[in-house]
Amino acid sequence: MPQHPGHERPPPDGRRTTAPIPRRREPRQNFLHDRAQAARLVALAQLAPDDVAVDLGAGHGAITAPLAAAAGRVLAVESDPARARVLQRRFVDDEHVHVVEGDLLGVALPRQPFTVVANLPFAVGTRAVRRLLADGHGLRAAVLVLQLEAARRIAGVPRGGRFAATWAPWYTVELVATLPATAFRPMPTVNAGVLRITARQPTLLTPAAFADHICVVDAAFQTGRGQTVAQRLGRLAGRPAAARRLLEATGIDPSATPSQLRPESWAAITRALSYGVADGWNSPASVDRVD
Repeated sequence: MPQHPGHERPPPDGRRTTAPIPRRREPRQNFLHDRAQAARLVALAQLAPDDVAVDLGAGHGAITAPLAAAAGRVLAVESDPARARVLQRRFVDDEHVHVVEGDLLGVALPRQPFTVVANLPFAVGTRAVRRLLADGHGLRAAVLVLQLEAARRIAGVPRGGRFAATWAPWYTVELVATLPATAFRPMPTVNAGVLRITARQPTLLTPAAFADHICVVDAAFQTGRGQTVAQRLGRLAGRPAAARRLLEATGIDPSATPSQLRPESWAAITRALSYGVADGWNSPASVDRVD
């Protein structure tokens, strides 16, 4: 009888002499095998010859190779030891390519400005994007392949969502292309989407406003507090009528639902709420965060 992965067959008397050792499972990855599509991804990044580029989940090097030709330095991260060794041998004579065996969710990111071009494992795609935006303080841009529905949700297409609203003050996030399932091996059951993320220069909010902004976004996307933005933000304003007036002053329709707002509108709301403290508003950060 086939055994469950990571478990041993117990001895005949039913007693175990050792505890089972769980097998570490890597996120399933669908490797990009279409060289033309890999070159297209690198072209979307618009790299300069002295740029630092990062390939997360490098796999067999489909993206690493064109990155090495376009950027000044490349960090290729691969969690599978065997594939990492193959990559190291492949690029052993290229001093501009550094291959690291490690988890893309935990590997140290460059301290200097960098650009990411990567085909992310579908199972951890959203977590990887969130990690880049939160921890990648030098992130200039990213071109990322994810499962199509995840890419649409992150980009707020066709309707805005919490993820896009959260990061819009600091980054633009666009769904710029789709890739057919046939571009990958093994072939997934769904198509993929290509996200292009660009750090805003200048940003719409300062990093110091992050706590206030998260409170605004959390309150707006919390269910059970009315349907419109004005109703959702009435808790922060203290008075629903005041929320409507503030939204009108910022050029936002108070009757709009959160999903109808452009991602950039959330920065304007955060600024308005923060500046409205003197008029009797609650500071967003002084209100308990809605989880």
